[in-house]
Amino acid sequence: MKKSKISLVLMLSSLFLFTAACQEDSTLSGPEQVTINKLDKKSRHQKDPYTVSQLITRKNGGKITLKVNHKGEFLGKKMKKKVQIFAEIKFSPKTVLKDQTYTMTWDPVECMVSFYPHMDFMKVAPLTISVKGVDLKKLKINKDDIKFVYLDAAGDDVFIDSKKIWFKKDSFGILQAEIGHFSRYAFTR
Repeated sequence: MKKSKISLVLMLSSLFLFTAACQEDSTLSGPEQVTINKLDKKSRHQKDPYTVSQLITRKNGGKITLKVNHKGEFLGKKMKKKVQIFAEIKFSPKTVLKDQTYTMTWDPVECMVSFYPHMDFMKVAPLTISVKGVDLKKLKINKDDIKFVYLDAAGDDVFIDSKKIWFKKDSFGILQAEIGHFSRYAFTR
């Protein structure tokens, strides 16, 4: 009798987890595919990416802002001084489908920003990224080759308007890139 109760509990638990994970609003998920940024194919995945979460409402919108002073690897290279990273995405009213906490993660080694949960928006949301304290010439990166992309479902790079990418001696970024969905976005060449 005891074995049958344990079996029944295990079966019901498995059924619950399977049903919950298959729901559209589920926060249960399997492992995510990690992509390597093409700016530096030798780079390792950042051990401690920077993450910030914010409640965004359908009625009022909102914004997610990340400000970081990073010391360590950037684009797979050891940096001697701190790199200042600013990333912000703004949501006007009725951009998201529902009130929810959304998460932005910045990986300085990959120069990549990712968002969770993955979803499409009702209208575009402007994303601004600024990276200061990085001399692209010293990293042997030609600024004319840099593009801003997201990785689509087929694994292909989809380019975001590169006219919005800007460069200075020790900084670069993108100004108000029009983002229509949450995904992984990165600077590539």
